[in-house]
Amino acid sequence: MKQIKFLLAIALVSIIAISCKETEKKEVKEAVETEVEAAKDSMEEVKEEVEVTVDSLKTTVKETIEEVKEGAEEVKKDVEEGVEAVKKAVKQ
Repeated sequence: MKQIKFLLAIALVSIIAISCKETEKKEVKEAVETEVEAAKDSMEEVKEEVEVTVDSLKTTVKETIEEVKEGAEEVKKDVEEGVEAVKKAVKQ
């Protein structure tokens, strides 16, 4: 009889131990799933921010290119005027 009680006690402790281990695994699994979802949400936000930044950079680059072209045209005109002034001075 003592042996049966001892075996039942061991069985009961084993069941409780296994239950606790499974509960911890479930909790860890749920925590990991929660973190994965949070990471997915963060990735979506980062993706949107990157897209906005890229669009902004494209606009800035286009504006800068236009400003450089305008500046080059002004320099070209100044050089042409300088060349004409030198030609006139040489002729006189």
